[in-house]
Amino acid sequence: MQKVEQEKSVLRWGGLAGLLGGILHILAFVVVLAGPVGLEEPVDLEEWVIRFPDIRAARIVENGLYLVALILGVILFLALYRALRRTNLAPALFGSVLGILGLVVLAAGALPHVATAPLSDLYHASGATPGEQATLALMWQAAWGIFDALLAVGFFVVTIGLIALGVAMLAAPNFGKG
Repeated sequence: MQKVEQEKSVLRWGGLAGLLGGILHILAFVVVLAGPVGLEEPVDLEEWVIRFPDIRAARIVENGLYLVALILGVILFLALYRALRRTNLAPALFGSVLGILGLVVLAAGALPHVATAPLSDLYHASGATPGEQATLALMWQAAWGIFDALLAVGFFVVTIGLIALGVAMLAAPNFGKG
């Protein structure tokens, strides 16, 4: 009896983490769309660096919400593994591991302002020459390239994990046909 209650508790926590993580993802997008960041893309490379001080706080809030949502996703993947391991172990295990691995990759790229804020500070420093500013803008682009790569790989790996978990769910009586 106690084991059943523990199992239900794990699933409740996983469901709660999934709901809260989804809400935080939506809030992160709201911060971007409704805040000073907006959807407007800068015209050239240096404009990204030039406007960063105006959107710095919004980016920090957005990235913080995103990071917490990713951490909550780990709890959801663990709960799904726990729920599916008895009926279809291989897809449940591989799906959960790949999902968590993808979330770790996404989390590694969740805080780009940690790398770009110092570049912005140097760019906007009073003694920065136009040549130094151009170099800093290129460094900014390189940093963003790394974060974009982490985002693409993370989404790809999480998606494969979700597909594997979907396969496990189809065979589980509580989720699919069973």
